[in-house]
Amino acid sequence: HYFIQSNLSAMTDEGIRSTNNDAAHCKRWCVERGYYSDPFIKHFVPHTSSKSPEISRGYYLRTQSVWQGVRNFVRSHGRKCQVINVGAGSDTLFWNLSAEGLQPVRFVELDFVQIVMKKIRTITRKNELFSVLKSGDSDPTRDEEQTRDVTEQPSRDTSSPCHVTKTAISSPHYHLLSVDLRLESSLSDLLTTCSLNPALPTLVLAECVLCYMPPQASQTLISWTSSTFPHSTFLNYEPCNMGDRFGSIMVENMRSRDCELPGILACPTLDDQKARFISAGFARATAVDMNEVMRLLPAEGVARMSRLEFFDEVEILTQLLEHYCLAWGVQGDCGEVVFSE
Repeated sequence: HYFIQSNLSAMTDEGIRSTNNDAAHCKRWCVERGYYSDPFIKHFVPHTSSKSPEISRGYYLRTQSVWQGVRNFVRSHGRKCQVINVGAGSDTLFWNLSAEGLQPVRFVELDFVQIVMKKIRTITRKNELFSVLKSGDSDPTRDEEQTRDVTEQPSRDTSSPCHVTKTAISSPHYHLLSVDLRLESSLSDLLTTCSLNPALPTLVLAECVLCYMPPQASQTLISWTSSTFPHSTFLNYEPCNMGDRFGSIMVENMRSRDCELPGILACPTLDDQKARFISAGFARATAVDMNEVMRLLPAEGVARMSRLEFFDEVEILTQLLEHYCLAWGVQGDCGEVVFSE
């Protein structure tokens, strides 16, 4: 029985990891089609295939709302804050914030070891990515395609504040670590490993992560955030309202790819999303579906999105957006998540 359970767990983990590739390719296609700008995604996804207009619009709304929410958080605290991106995958938010002069004091990315190792190989081979980590270096000399050997030993370049191993990157402002968030013990060492300051305002971002975790594990992560950082925001993007036929089809589609969604039952409604944060110790909580998020984003950007590709099946997009949400808990000196520019 243990052997069977272990094999099933490995299959499910592989299915979860594959969703990172799917999301990265969808984001790359959005950038290629001109939905938004991301000069760094090409390093993680050199080529991709076309996606349907409703998928592209959904990813535009997902990416822009999350990015704008984090941007405004960093701005509101004058960059004297921390961002922890759990299940970060191939996300490029750190580099985009840095390019905009919005690099926080600490930016931490966490994910499965296989995804982290692949990301490290990409970062260390691309000067446009790696030079941002070496913030103490005023004149990076690495060529664009220069490869750093990280297969055996940590970086021994003592002139650089950036240290690299096969499974981790540590630099003055950026940390990338392999962590299984389903294990409570994984959280206990983060403060020291990443030089996190509990007194600083901290935003924890979970973008399609909690739905893949057992409810108790996700609740532990949220509670750890509220108890560790008295001034904090937890921003969560994931499926919601899954009790109808559309939701059942979504779940079955994921199962067909060996990807279970154990966290879905924990928060079937928007009210449940809010209650989860309150029960974990956050003072205030909000949850809105992506149709509402579209109304909260700058109207000019949404109008531009609508003009990029011909699409007359508006009801399909509306139904899709009803089944995804942004939810957040807030406490201390952290204000509400704002999506306007």
